[in-house]
Amino acid sequence: MTMQAPAAVRSVRQFLAVGAGSRFVGVLAVLIGALLLAGTVSRAVVAQRLDATESIRERSAAALIIAERLRAALARADATAAANVFSWVDLVPSRPSSPAERRENYDEVKAGGYYTGDHSGDAAVSGLAGDDTAPAGDGPAAPNQYSAAVRSATTALLELREVDPGECESARAPGSTSHCAMDRIATLIPEYVGLVAEASANTRAGNTVGGSYQRLASDLMATSILGQTNLLVTAYGDRVDADYRRATGGHGEDLLLLVLACALVALVGAQVYVYRRTRRILNAGLLAATGVLGAVAVACLVLLGGQQSRLSAAQRGDFVPMTLLAASRTLALEARTCEYLSLASLGNGDGADACFQRAVAGLGYGLDGRPTPTAGALSAALAELPAERAELAAEFTAWLRERGEVVATLRRPPRPTAGAGSPDVFDDVVGVTLRSEHFDRFITRVDGLVGAHLEGFNGEVDAGAADVRLLAAVLPIALLTAASCCVIGISARVREYL
Repeated sequence: MTMQAPAAVRSVRQFLAVGAGSRFVGVLAVLIGALLLAGTVSRAVVAQRLDATESIRERSAAALIIAERLRAALARADATAAANVFSWVDLVPSRPSSPAERRENYDEVKAGGYYTGDHSGDAAVSGLAGDDTAPAGDGPAAPNQYSAAVRSATTALLELREVDPGECESARAPGSTSHCAMDRIATLIPEYVGLVAEASANTRAGNTVGGSYQRLASDLMATSILGQTNLLVTAYGDRVDADYRRATGGHGEDLLLLVLACALVALVGAQVYVYRRTRRILNAGLLAATGVLGAVAVACLVLLGGQQSRLSAAQRGDFVPMTLLAASRTLALEARTCEYLSLASLGNGDGADACFQRAVAGLGYGLDGRPTPTAGALSAALAELPAERAELAAEFTAWLRERGEVVATLRRPPRPTAGAGSPDVFDDVVGVTLRSEHFDRFITRVDGLVGAHLEGFNGEVDAGAADVRLLAAVLPIALLTAASCCVIGISARVREYL
């Protein structure tokens, strides 16, 4: 009883037994199969790279940037609301003043935009349209910074819904945590606005209850609203990291180069086989296909490497500083709120003082304006930005020194001067605190740097996506050209044996 050869061995023997023309057809089939495999793998790898790169730009990073803007707007609204507690100190000063001076103070406070309503978008002027009796010099009402910040926060929340749509189903879908946080923020903002309105109403009447309402509002903002916003920032930051890993991972690139190398080996092997059968040194069609495939491999290395380099540069040079600066801005605004609440407590604000110290420590600084051994958001950002380090650090430390002087002034007992009453120390320190140019310049500079790094980040990511799009357009054409060259080169040899 003879044993039958395996099916694979029988197929090889049958192939060797047929004529040379049929063997050339088999070689062509192998080459076409190798090129089809290369095309399938390249399409999958390039599509995955392109999707991850575009996801960074349009979804994950976009959502993170909007979440940072939401957090900054909420912190800015709270700081402005806390400042409004002192908006009427100048209206009823403790030092003697004439009715004309009090009227001037009132007009100044009114022009400062401390009212609850926000008229920043109104184009109407005082008086009815066409009313010639209206004062000629009146223009649109001054913008209310608090209401403008709340409006900016709600707008950012709506934009976040557009970028990351979905429902809150944390029990069935753990990935919907961000949507649950959005729902929670949307329900807490009206509650916060109501507390601020109560604080504003009581403050206008000269009632110290306004400060108590504002402390409740600020506690709600710090513990609940900003806490939920921090969850959003963390969730979207994780998504950005995941997209970065998908967009720059080397496994897909290695697989693509492997199948291209296999196709090149098949082409070289076919070239050797044709030489042995025809005694011709080179087959023009196979040589052209080998050159095209080699150019494709080089293009993959150059374009995918360029995309990876651009994304790495965008992450190191723009994304990391931008997120650190955005976090620094939020912490600085939280410290500003705590500064106002501490001033309003008149020595009984241990909680506000601790809040201020925590926020400053989160920035990586001590109350004396010196960096702490433990790195914080601002100290880490300044380490990434040597060109802007001196300016930002100078403004920030100057604000901390200014705040230290205010605290020291409040702790000293007043010294009445001869022939006059006690100096108006509280009014003076309130004025210094409210009109801190150093803090305003610090926040303005941080806003500008965040915007500049955002533009740089978007530009680098767009350039990386353009590299992948170019490769996606070139690959099918190049592989089809290589396949056509194979068909032309082998067909000429097949016709010789027909």
